[in-house]
Amino acid sequence: MQAASVMDLPPGTLIGERYKLLKSIGQGGFGITYIAWDKKELCQVAVKECFPQGVCVRDPHSGFVVPIRDSYEQRYLKAIESMRREIRTLSGLNHEAIVPIHDVIWGNGGVYCVMPWLPGGTLKEMIEQKRESITPEQAMTWLRTLMDALSYMHGRSITHRDIKPANIMFDAQQRPVIIDFGAALNRAERTVTTTTSQGAFSRNYAAPEQITGKGRIGPWTDFYSLSATWYELITGIPPEAADARLAQDDMKPLAKQASKLGYQVEMLALLDCNMSLPVNRRCQSVEQWMQCWKEGTLPQIVDPAKRFRRFLGFSLALALLGMGSLYGVYSAIHGKESEISGGSHYQSAGLREELIRYVKEEIHMQDYTDLCAKHQKIMDRSKEEHFRQIDRYVEEFSAAIENVEQYSEAEKLSGRLLDEQERLDRHFTRDNQELLGNFQKEEKVFPHDILKSVKPRNLGEELMMPAVSEQISYEMAQCASAVHSRYAEMPDRMKLTDEYQKLNRKLEAKINLLYAKEQEYGNVKQEEDEK
Repeated sequence: MQAASVMDLPPGTLIGERYKLLKSIGQGGFGITYIAWDKKELCQVAVKECFPQGVCVRDPHSGFVVPIRDSYEQRYLKAIESMRREIRTLSGLNHEAIVPIHDVIWGNGGVYCVMPWLPGGTLKEMIEQKRESITPEQAMTWLRTLMDALSYMHGRSITHRDIKPANIMFDAQQRPVIIDFGAALNRAERTVTTTTSQGAFSRNYAAPEQITGKGRIGPWTDFYSLSATWYELITGIPPEAADARLAQDDMKPLAKQASKLGYQVEMLALLDCNMSLPVNRRCQSVEQWMQCWKEGTLPQIVDPAKRFRRFLGFSLALALLGMGSLYGVYSAIHGKESEISGGSHYQSAGLREELIRYVKEEIHMQDYTDLCAKHQKIMDRSKEEHFRQIDRYVEEFSAAIENVEQYSEAEKLSGRLLDEQERLDRHFTRDNQELLGNFQKEEKVFPHDILKSVKPRNLGEELMMPAVSEQISYEMAQCASAVHSRYAEMPDRMKLTDEYQKLNRKLEAKINLLYAKEQEYGNVKQEEDEK
């Protein structure tokens, strides 16, 4: 993961009114990751923001993420959709060695994924900083844990496709956890061809079928990456990239280094086997790997021709039984694709602006803006009248304080001063609450859940709707906050309190003066009476 960039959100930013960002811990190809404080659970969490490099920028004033130029609109949409797929994939998994999704927040024109904070750091950091202290027993324990996670994942037709040291983190108990499912292939969710879906990968750890785009993707693809990761853990050197090995394979097998590495030669041979360039030379399942590990053997080489004949027979039977259903699925998919790839003007460079205009018309955004402006003026006029009442209050009691001549009258005036201040305070509060209530009553007729209120007209709008909804909701909140701030700040009440304190101090000074005069008069009278 790269160093933090100037496009990171600043510390203190609130995501979803719950997660307070503490700092950015770097940016990858598809997003920025932050450490944040969960105000509800009172703990640290990791927050991943969709922010594809070279595709988008952040508005320095609003914090919104937007494509660098209109022509990048579709690339940004694909990044959003990729993160949505990652979220859907992880939401269906529950394994202690697979990072869970705690929360998903739409904001700043994009999406945020909230996950637990793993304080143990990454395997990459561990290899760089203290590889020599990792014992073979510890490394093999970690490997078993990760293989169990892969077995769980593969059993649900999911291939990670980006296993590497930076994507293995450790929790507080130093247990390994697989993260970053942005490149995961979920075959249960959709059918794709390898040549168009290699996904993102890290070259030194990617299997040849990923780099070349030729060959089948499956559990063996993850086994190659996991073995390449353990190759670096054991030797301290990243393995040679698979495409370079295809030209000339100079990588020294681990099994030939067993005497100096301190690991079981059978385990090292299995790692070598799973870094084989041909797919059929690797283990085909975690169960096969574990069986070979237990028996100290290597997997039998799969005969591609035999596998193909078996697969062809099964495919023909399936085709005969389900041709009608498959045609229906194809038609539905083709229809969806036509919505976004045909001549629709919604795929023009101004897609976002057109969708924003459409949504605002549907929710009568201009009427909402006018309503907010009207109530701002109403509350402002109310406060002006309150200020005039405060001025009359100050004028009346200033004159009364100047004219009072008796100590007892000054004491009574103090009570009247407080009573009038409290009466005005109640009056101002009641007025403000009534005005705010009127605004909230009129505001309720406008839709606030835009995702439920406005129906997208095509698949492109469906993908963009969460981000556009967030942007328009933000604009609506800004309009409403200008009205609410008039009530929340209540400057009329603050002014009344300040003026009361000034008058009260002035009256206390007058009371002290009258008291001193009466005391002096009493002493003089007493002396005269004694004479």
